[in-house]
Amino acid sequence: MEAVNPHWNDILTVTGLNEAIRELLEDRFAFVRVRGEISDCHEPASGHVYFALIDGQSRVRCVVWRGTRKRLAQPAQNGLKVVVTGRLALYPPRGEYQLVVESMQGDGQGEARARLLALHARLAAEGLFAPERKRPVPFFPGAIGIVTSATGAALQDVIRILSDRGPGYHLILAPARVQGEGAAEEIVGALGRLIRDGRADVIICGRGGGSAEDLAVFNDERVVRAIAASPVPVISAVGHEIDLTLTDMVADLRAPTPSAAALLVIPEKAVLEERIRILSRGLRQGLLRLVTSRNERLDRLTSRLLHPRRRIEQYRFQCDALEERLRHAAGLLLQRRRPLLHGLRQRLDPWPWGRGLPPYRLRIEQARKRLAQELQRTIQRKADALTALDARLHGVSPLAILQRGYAIVYDETGKIRQRIGAIRPGDSVVIRLADGFLDATITQTRKHSS
Repeated sequence: MEAVNPHWNDILTVTGLNEAIRELLEDRFAFVRVRGEISDCHEPASGHVYFALIDGQSRVRCVVWRGTRKRLAQPAQNGLKVVVTGRLALYPPRGEYQLVVESMQGDGQGEARARLLALHARLAAEGLFAPERKRPVPFFPGAIGIVTSATGAALQDVIRILSDRGPGYHLILAPARVQGEGAAEEIVGALGRLIRDGRADVIICGRGGGSAEDLAVFNDERVVRAIAASPVPVISAVGHEIDLTLTDMVADLRAPTPSAAALLVIPEKAVLEERIRILSRGLRQGLLRLVTSRNERLDRLTSRLLHPRRRIEQYRFQCDALEERLRHAAGLLLQRRRPLLHGLRQRLDPWPWGRGLPPYRLRIEQARKRLAQELQRTIQRKADALTALDARLHGVSPLAILQRGYAIVYDETGKIRQRIGAIRPGDSVVIRLADGFLDATITQTRKHSS
């Protein structure tokens, strides 16, 4: 073993360096107390407990040996903020150091877990985790979108499962980082690209297993709201079994791993074949029932169908029967009306010689005379009015003026000329008198002297 404090120019082996660091750590930090939050806690079959102690910026690996575990006042649990007491130890083969925990006390709930619980409560109050929001996943989607790392094992697992299930699947990858700084923005962006693309019938969003810090992005509020707002059903496939993430709660369906999500998306070939057989059998049976039903109805209609000649004969018989009934009804009606007619005739016959008719005749004659007199007076009034109108019309007629010795002069175009200035010597004119017309030529014009 090399010296613990080698000279500055000594060349050490890797093992020697690790041994030197181990002695320094174990001597310098033989007793330490550290406050932090438990994360990535797991218990293998050996009975030891392994976890990481974090404070938001750094982490340190811790181990609780099986014998010490029984003496702990506070059991290790993810999300708990604790104060641990122990010593630092380095494992030379891997060059990693860890804190060997001797005792542990609770220091309240971890800040990260408190923030997660507060976010969960707020989103639950908005109804984002409500069961009625969840939509069914298509039975056999035409295209499957996936948001995960392009280089991760999760993508290869999904491709392998889908290839085994059905070689005709169509997978659309929207690559994104699934841990670390900026992962939330990339996942939200990848979901947006798949939605805008419009081809995916269902989206798988997830990654393989990892520590609580590795899976923290799936508790990010931006990712949770992006999944909630997706118009396409989303399957959350984060590879862990211990705790649920918020994306598991908001997604339409939760799968424990990406491989399980692939199994949920594409049904097994045998299941599909069995369903096809069931549907085919049901289709054949339904078609057979339909054909049988239609044949029975056709037979019933055929039995009720008559030859047109027979139908015409039936209608002819019906017409004859109706005609006979009409004749009989008319005869009965005539017989019932005959006594009434006889009585009316007997009442009408005495009128020309009875006492009731002369008064009516006198009234009719008087009314006729009054009508004739009123008509004569009306005609006379209208005639008088017509004579008066004729006299008035005659008084304003130009022809009446001609009777008094005046004349009307027309030029060659037929217009009446009233002024001497409109006629020149040599013009032809027509002069209208009371009893005819004169054709004349103007030889001279003279104006009245004023």
